[in-house]
Amino acid sequence: MQAIHQHLLIRATVSNAPKSSEVLNEWLTRLVGSIDMKVCIEPRSVYVSEPGNEGLTGQIGIETSHIAIHIWDYESPALVQMDVYSCRNFLEQTVRDAIGEWGLDSYESMMIDRSETFSVILPES
Repeated sequence: MQAIHQHLLIRATVSNAPKSSEVLNEWLTRLVGSIDMKVCIEPRSVYVSEPGNEGLTGQIGIETSHIAIHIWDYESPALVQMDVYSCRNFLEQTVRDAIGEWGLDSYESMMIDRSETFSVILPES
C-alpha cells in the first residue's frame, strides 16, 4: 500500500477557546479518535506566556504522524493555528467540527498532498 501524505493547515477564530492544558490534551485525544487514528505519543500542552504569543500550544503524536496547535487567547476572538499531518486519509470536516466545539467564528484551510511534491488539494464542490 502506497502511503498518502495529507497535510491540513488551519487558521480559525473561536469565541470559547480552551483555557487549560488538561482540556486541550483531552480534546486532542478525542480528535485523534474522531479521525480514526491511533495515539503513539501522548498529548502535551503548555501555556506560553511570552508577550505577543500568549496562549496554549499542544501536540500529539499519531501513528501516521502528528497534530500541532497553538491558540492565541489574548485576541478576541481567539486565533487558532493548527496542522494535521498523516500518511492516512482523514476527513477535514471532522477536524473542522472538532474546532467548532469552541464556537467557530471563522475558518480557513489548505490541504497539501505531500506524496511526491507539494500539491494543494482543492475542496470538492
